Amino acid sequence: MKKLLTILLVTILCSCKDNTKQLNLTEGVYLSNVTIISTEDGTYRPYIGHLVVEKDGIVYVGKNKPSISGTFEQIDGTGKFIIPGLIDSHVHIPGVQGMLPHHIEKYPELATAFKSQMPKSYLYYGFTTLIDLGGISEELITSFNKQEVKPDLYHVGYSGAAVANGYPMNFTPEEFRFDAVPNFIYMESQAENIPDKYDPADHTPRAVVKRIKNSGAIAVKSYYESGFGRMMGLPVPTKGIMKDLLTEAHSNGLVLTVHANSLEAHSFLVDIGVDIIAHGIWNWGKYKDVPTDSLPLEIKRTLDLQIQKQIGYTPTLTVIEGEKALVDTEFLDQPGLEKVVPKDLLEWYKTEEAQWFAKEIFNELTVEEVHTIYDNVQAHAMLALKYLSDHNGLILFGSDTPSAPTYGNQPGHNGNWELKLMKEAGVPLHKILASATFNNAKAFHLDSSLGSLAIGKKANIIMMAKNPLLDIEAYDAIEKVVIGGKVIKRQDLEVTE
Repeated sequence: MKKLLTILLVTILCSCKDNTKQLNLTEGVYLSNVTIISTEDGTYRPYIGHLVVEKDGIVYVGKNKPSISGTFEQIDGTGKFIIPGLIDSHVHIPGVQGMLPHHIEKYPELATAFKSQMPKSYLYYGFTTLIDLGGISEELITSFNKQEVKPDLYHVGYSGAAVANGYPMNFTPEEFRFDAVPNFIYMESQAENIPDKYDPADHTPRAVVKRIKNSGAIAVKSYYESGFGRMMGLPVPTKGIMKDLLTEAHSNGLVLTVHANSLEAHSFLVDIGVDIIAHGIWNWGKYKDVPTDSLPLEIKRTLDLQIQKQIGYTPTLTVIEGEKALVDTEFLDQPGLEKVVPKDLLEWYKTEEAQWFAKEIFNELTVEEVHTIYDNVQAHAMLALKYLSDHNGLILFGSDTPSAPTYGNQPGHNGNWELKLMKEAGVPLHKILASATFNNAKAFHLDSSLGSLAIGKKANIIMMAKNPLLDIEAYDAIEKVVIGGKVIKRQDLEVTE
């Protein structure tokens, strides 16, 4: 018996020795004694362990100390926490926040400073992956990717799959509209308003999705928006068009994400079963004046079906806050903005000239009236989000930066604000973290390389001084950002004069 026990002990010791990771690194990073927070199934089990990076990939993660040789940087993570890099699944890279083309032409130095800082601003707040959900040109993609320090960028093609003359095509003058949105969907009801040079066969869901796929996109973006404010009665896709877009997206290995923020639109899209709805329900239609502490049965039923089908729900609460910020005299004085917005641009935002958008959308409203209107809409949006969260809906993080030409949605800062608003709405911290990492990666088919800390995945990592499962302020306590294996101190991402 004693001999048998000895043999078993030797076997166990040999087994342990054989399983010890022997890593010979050439361009490595070793994060030691750090609390690792990651998930592959939505359940978090943090532990103190070790993570090793070679070049741009993770080659080891676990509780046991690995055996390492070669060339590497060691970072002592004692008392620190690491999570996967955050994914913002709803941004718009083109343009400069708060500026129209003539402003950019008038102040080229402000635009240049913004565009140079913008990628670093996202990284400053931990966003290592961006998904642009608007039209984006090949030139702009190339320009962004030439930046020395930048997040990973994914997109939905050179334009979204909007129906002819619908949202957001309606914002572009008619003479430029169809060239600006090359992936528009032809509709017979709009035939008289589509220039003859466009062949309907080139603008079917099949043809459009094929072009989007060939552009290197990871998803198809469509829209269901009948209008708002003075802009009402816009054409919207038929069920047939939306079903065809969904079928074609899936046959091309793409995801279908759709702009929608009203009860009408969510009901339409949930019935079809699209993959992702790119906004929460904040436009309650006939229920817009109901108390802000009660959820109408019709909205519950729509959310219940969305939960049942596990359709991705992107709250984008900062859409409302980013516009309301235009009447907030203290918004531009936040210390966080000074870190990520060039000083001269921040000063320009305080000028009368920069208030053009506020004047346009608020017209004759008083500040008090703006707060009353927007606070009511936001309360409804938060109530819907809490219900979906409480009943295990699929929450995806997206900031919609910028949702409009407002200086209230600044790169990175806006995403950080969105995280805090989700907490304010009642979403638990573990679900907030999952929404911006694992959930987004899986929903957009990026989970083979992103969304968690695992061997074989890309080394996009955030090191924090606080635990994001216990404190929302952890997202303001970032110390280091690892992007593609490159370690960057947070302060090195700040605006420099």
